[in-house]
This record gives sequence, structure tokens and C-alpha cells, in this order.
Amino acid sequence: MASLPAGVVVPLDGSKAAEAAVPVAAAVARRYGLPVQFVHVLHGEEGTDVAHADEILRGYVTSLAKGAGIPEGTYSGAVVTGSPARAILDFAANAKFIVLSSHGRGGFKAAIIGSVADKVVRGATVPVIFVPAIDSKASLEAGPVLVGLDGSPEAEKGLAAAREVAKRLDLRVVLVRAYTLPPAVGLEFGTYPADILPMLKESAEAYLNQVAHPGEEKYTALDSAAGAVEEGAEKTGAALIVLTSHGKGAVDRLALGSTTDRVMHSVKRPLLVVPVGN
Repeated sequence: MASLPAGVVVPLDGSKAAEAAVPVAAAVARRYGLPVQFVHVLHGEEGTDVAHADEILRGYVTSLAKGAGIPEGTYSGAVVTGSPARAILDFAANAKFIVLSSHGRGGFKAAIIGSVADKVVRGATVPVIFVPAIDSKASLEAGPVLVGLDGSPEAEKGLAAAREVAKRLDLRVVLVRAYTLPPAVGLEFGTYPADILPMLKESAEAYLNQVAHPGEEKYTALDSAAGAVEEGAEKTGAALIVLTSHGKGAVDRLALGSTTDRVMHSVKRPLLVVPVGN
């Protein structure tokens, strides 16, 4: 299979769960005009014939590509060796996106999806679309792109990415901002002004009005940031959630941040995690 320019990288382990990422990858590749690059990692499989594994992978990805409507000549398959998360990140270093599923087993005996998926999302320096391996097939064809905002410049970089993806996919954009009661430290008897919740809501709405573009929807919720994102995604039927991380490429020492981490482990729809550096 001929080598293709960097595009949308899809890690596979031969499981049906890992295949859940393929339709999403196909939709993104089609709208961006990018090739799809399937990759399988051989890890700790002594005596494995890499050439034979590559031959098996070629037939496998040809079947997957055909099923997902990926045109011939716009996809490739590669077998690489090494520690799964690190090997995937190295392979995808120049990719536009990595698209991977949340769980997987069997097939090629390389369980790259699960804890490895977590490490890939944490360590990536390119955007990662995390697809939950649930019964219903994920789709990017309907529903808005929902982006969580907290007022920080880092989160607003996620907003820029969300707008680009929404434009490519021809979807609308929804901005979400949470508001919560501050700790009662220093307040007499731990009480709050009677109008504090309306004030907090008004402040959250004012921020969204400030950063929103014409036509973009705005959603606020009295909840944690993760809770507001999850609630907003359910109420709007979001096709894709967009959040940010501090990606540096170090799979063994990164923290995503409490909001992204929580959403990633509870999400029921595709999640785009955008690395924003320091």
C-alpha cells in the first residue's frame, strides 16, 4: 500500500470496539480532503513476522475502508513496533488528527485501546478525536459542535478549533460556560447575597455574548464545568464535544485537567481534545 501524506491516523487492534473510530475518521477525512492512515502496533509479540502482520492488516483495512466509504487510494495501513502509546504518537507526529476508540481487545493481541487510548490523548501534540465504543454508531452528520469555555485563553483556542471543525462539517456551534457558587470563606456565617446566582448567571452569559460569533448558540448551567458540558451535549444532541489539554508529548506524566479528564471518561459521543501547549 503506497505511502500517503499525513492525514487522519486511526489506531487499530483488530477489535470491533476499535473499529468504532472508523466512521468518524472517514467523515473527518472526507470533509478535510485528507487520507486515512490505519496503524497497528506490535508490542511484546515475540516471533511475530512483521511482513506477515502487514499483509493481514492490508486486507483488514481494505475491508474497513470499503465499509466506511473511504475511496481507494486515499487510505493506507502500517504495522509499527514498540510501546503502543509511544509508537502511535510517533507515527502520528505530523497528522492532522488522531481518531481512536475508547476500548478494544483481541484481534491482533495488542490491546492498544483503553489505558493506551488514555495515554495517547494525554500525550498527543496533535488534536485527538476520542470515540466512545458504545452500541450506537457515532456520527458527525447531525447535531452541533459543542465547546466548553472557562474564560481562559487556552479554552478559547479550543473554540477556534471548534469553529474550524464545524465549518468543515457544516454544523452549528454551541458555546458552554458553567457557573458555580464560590466558597463561603470570609462571608459572615457562610451566607451569600440573595441575588448571587442571578449575578453569576449574568456574568457567564455576558462572557459568552462577548466571545460568540453571530449565529452561535450559547448555553450556561449551574454546575461544574464537566457537568455543564455533559448536560449541554445531551440537551443539544451534540455531534462533537471540543475541549483542550496541555499536550507536550509525554505520555507518562501529563494531566489533562479535571474537566477534560472527567468528560473523556464519561462521554457518550465523540470528543475532540485540542492540545494547547503550556
